[in-house]
Amino acid sequence: MRSTSGEGRDEERTTPESERSEKRSVIAMRGELDPPGVPAELVAVFRPHLPALVERITTRVQDDIPEFAGPANGRRHKLIATAVSGAIRQFVEITLGRSRRSTRVDDLFRQMGYGEAAAGHDLTAIQNALKLGTREAWDEMRLLASQQGLSAAVLGELGDTLFAYIDHLADQITVGYNAARTARERDINVVRGRLLAALVRRAPSDEIETLAMNAAWPLPAGVVVFGADARGDVVIPNLGESKPSVLGRSDLQPALFVCSQDEADDVVAHIRSIAPGVRLARSWPVAVDEIPDARRWTVRALKLADLDVIPNQAVLDCEQHRTQIWLHSEPALRRRMTQELLRPLLAETPNSREILSETLLDWLQTRDSAPAIASRLGVHAQTVRYRWKRINELFGEALHDPEFVVQLTLVLKASVPLWVAGDQSDFERYLSEESS
Repeated sequence: MRSTSGEGRDEERTTPESERSEKRSVIAMRGELDPPGVPAELVAVFRPHLPALVERITTRVQDDIPEFAGPANGRRHKLIATAVSGAIRQFVEITLGRSRRSTRVDDLFRQMGYGEAAAGHDLTAIQNALKLGTREAWDEMRLLASQQGLSAAVLGELGDTLFAYIDHLADQITVGYNAARTARERDINVVRGRLLAALVRRAPSDEIETLAMNAAWPLPAGVVVFGADARGDVVIPNLGESKPSVLGRSDLQPALFVCSQDEADDVVAHIRSIAPGVRLARSWPVAVDEIPDARRWTVRALKLADLDVIPNQAVLDCEQHRTQIWLHSEPALRRRMTQELLRPLLAETPNSREILSETLLDWLQTRDSAPAIASRLGVHAQTVRYRWKRINELFGEALHDPEFVVQLTLVLKASVPLWVAGDQSDFERYLSEESS
């Protein structure tokens, strides 16, 4: 006949795995890790193997899980080794009944979960690492237990305690992960604001990539930049909720919005539908590192529209006005060159200045005959010839200098629209310099 103790061991040996899982679940639900009654002698045998086990688990994690790869003397290797060592040593204490909980180890695993979420990762890699470490530790313990003649019943209890402990660590990882996701979702607009500021100041690429990842805003291959302003009681919308894929600062003057080039038309339609009184200037598609340049173009387009240098429309397409945006990129330089190159014109009467500059600019841009120019200007060809005679008197041989002609063309192209729109500052500056 079988002895009572033998029957007990056979029952333990044949206990279904579902019952063991249920037992581990009960242990985990209680929040306690009961010591399995492992002889202290086994623990004494196990302790010398800990450093090698920690190193083996750490190395395997880095070798087998690409997300945790790195040099053996690197910071990541040290962090993994610290976590593995802390967990194993805490488990050893549990087996001896000396400890049921470790705030330090729990905090460490919560921080690991938090870090995965903060980096924009899911829990797959860290869960795989936990499984790998568990297998390595269990294989080591089973081997030593077998060598020490540990009974199947005690070995089963040891396994239940180990897997309940691992479940507990997995829970800590999840707690940290969820905490980070909650914090990130709560602060997502703050992070996106930092990302937009970094893009505008052309921050280093690694900083931008980190901010983009934390902001859950994948960097597009091409973006469109918008400038927006409004008059009167019109309020520029904050697109953070209605268009979360758009980075924006509605508190700037003018407001700034950035979106992927594929979404640009939708953004225009959306803003026009919710705030039709808002005027928009949109850039052509640019790379992410050109956002500061595109921002300047949209701001300049809005200013030029205010001056009537370009048509003042509800939506200004910078691509259609690139020449004027370029020519007005250095206002101080335009003013200085106007005083130097167009001085003879500035000295003319307002009416003479208007018709001569109009005729000269047409000729510089087309080099057409007097009849062709006259047709475009709506005057007689002889009138054009008279004007051309006066232009030659004002500029003389300078009109035969190619460099002068190029500069003259650009300055006139930039300045004439201002004069036509009623801007008198060039003439006032000329009179001021003449009288000083």
